[in-house]
Amino acid sequence: MNRKLDASERLVWNRVARTVAPRRRPHGPQAAKPLPTREDFGAMMRLPALQTAKANPTGAVPTNTERPVRRGRVEIDAKVDLHGMTREQAHAALGTALMRTAKRSGRCLLVITGKGPRLEGVLRTSLPGWLNAPDLRPYVASFAPAHVRHGGSGAWYVFLRGS
Repeated sequence: MNRKLDASERLVWNRVARTVAPRRRPHGPQAAKPLPTREDFGAMMRLPALQTAKANPTGAVPTNTERPVRRGRVEIDAKVDLHGMTREQAHAALGTALMRTAKRSGRCLLVITGKGPRLEGVLRTSLPGWLNAPDLRPYVASFAPAHVRHGGSGAWYVFLRGS
């Protein structure tokens, strides 16, 4: 619905228009990263398959676990929130939570790392390496990104090995 502005509206518009400057875009090395494409969003929304801890191929989670993970119907036995922690504090808290959950015969630990800018948060990217490290590997059967209802790309399901 386009209409012409009357004299009083045009006066107000001209006053406002004089206070606005065109937005400058940075050039050179500080130029902004390109905007994500439709394919990038599609890839972010798909949950990848379960990852088995590298040194524990025998501790793999049965394939019938993958469907409930994709649908967000995972029974969570314990949860640990690593927000606001340094990398060292988060690694220690993860180890404590894993051992405590394993001691209580838990099968699934929800680890909340947060997303970070552009899904490149320090804790989010460090978690798979920690889970495959020799100190935690004996406890971990597999892990997968959490469903949206459990935190989405800012959280992980960690499935523990059975006793």
